[in-house]
Amino acid sequence: MLVSVSSDALNALAEFVKQVYQDLNIEVKPITINTQVSLVDSVSMLRGMIEGNAPCGVVIGIAGDRWLTTVLSFLAMALATVGGFVNVSVNRVFIMPSDKGEPANWPVTPRLVDLSLVEYRVLKLICNGYSLAKEIVKGYASRFNEAISLPAVERTLVKLRVKGLVNGKHSGRTLVYEETELGRLVACS
Repeated sequence: MLVSVSSDALNALAEFVKQVYQDLNIEVKPITINTQVSLVDSVSMLRGMIEGNAPCGVVIGIAGDRWLTTVLSFLAMALATVGGFVNVSVNRVFIMPSDKGEPANWPVTPRLVDLSLVEYRVLKLICNGYSLAKEIVKGYASRFNEAISLPAVERTLVKLRVKGLVNGKHSGRTLVYEETELGRLVACS
């Protein structure tokens, strides 16, 4: 996947990459990022596209303006956070310096937040519209073919709130959960 804010440069680069790697099983997808779209929406869209090609490995080369550098950096960190749950590995992240020198490899791709599988699944359900703890219990069982108790969901929701991934709002006696921007960046597509 090649990402840029300039479609002309992107198409030329896509053709070059296709020729260089023609003997390998590499799919090249040129994607132009709209700079008017929010950072969270841009990263979520790219992450969702990559997850749609799982299982896969990803190499992220970062070059370009600050906006693109920021989007691709957050994409790398978001994929490092959830990659183990969605079968995507971040194989390499590097930055191309503006002086055309050698690329600088990231020594490690940091995670945005530490998540367990249950936390990721509950967050994913919230992203998909399950907003009440009771709904999450039912959705978890139907989506993941695994039972989870209401107290376990409530404990998980507390952990997600502490990590800044969800907010809970009172509606009468009930808490209604929604994802935060960080939650959207990590799990919503």
